[in-house]
Amino acid sequence: MRWSLVSPLFIFRRWNYKLSSIHFYYNGRHSSEMGVCMVNLEGGMSKSNYLSNKKIVSEVVAGNPTPYVYGSEYEPLEYKLTLACVDGERWTDTKRREIARWLDTNNFEEFYTDDEPDRYYYLQYQGLVELTHNDAWDGYVEVSMINDSPFIYSPIQEKRYELTTITTPTIIEFNNIGDDVLYPEMWIYLMNDGDFQIRNLSNGGKDFKFKNLVNAETIYVDNKNHYIESDITLTYRYDNFNHNYLELVRGINRLEVTGACSLAFRYQLILKG
Repeated sequence: MRWSLVSPLFIFRRWNYKLSSIHFYYNGRHSSEMGVCMVNLEGGMSKSNYLSNKKIVSEVVAGNPTPYVYGSEYEPLEYKLTLACVDGERWTDTKRREIARWLDTNNFEEFYTDDEPDRYYYLQYQGLVELTHNDAWDGYVEVSMINDSPFIYSPIQEKRYELTTITTPTIIEFNNIGDDVLYPEMWIYLMNDGDFQIRNLSNGGKDFKFKNLVNAETIYVDNKNHYIESDITLTYRYDNFNHNYLELVRGINRLEVTGACSLAFRYQLILKG
């Protein structure tokens, strides 16, 4: 069977491509800029990521047929891409090199499709990338991508609370509408010398606390990666912190804030399914 040497649209029909999720964003560029699109070589129903591979970690003890379960391990999600040229382009030497530079990165790059722009992956290719083509360089590229985690994310979101005039502990609410615990980035701008605390009344009263901060100081906290930074030169606040990084459980989090401040969160919701 020979493919059309003229129109890629003929190839789509000939090979029963299903043009769902045709365009996407990856590594700072939209696929339309690169002259490619996603295609599905299979007829009928399509497959998509739902939950990552999960392994139960357990141990069998002699004399007890029931394993002791320690917990679970999750593998990062994988994403399969099949790319074809659009607008009459073919896999010329220039096109192959351009797409190779775009795909070949040492970082996990932001990815989302046009039909699901609110579901972000952070992908990097792994394994062999194959180009299937005819003598006229009509064809498609198959790429296996791996995500940086078992989860999908929402776009980056921000939320600010102006608590600059409070004099007593004050409750604010944060609604985590994602599917797992959230560890936000935080900026805390202090209005007075002294201590600062957040007690999450929806998470067993667990407290996030700094001692002996100074007026007009801004503290940055990355709760996921356990990183703290002060905007005061050569000032390190790890010894001032109780090392209870802030966890925002699913649903409404009632946060009791002590210490006048301007408080900002930046985060991406964790999505499953």
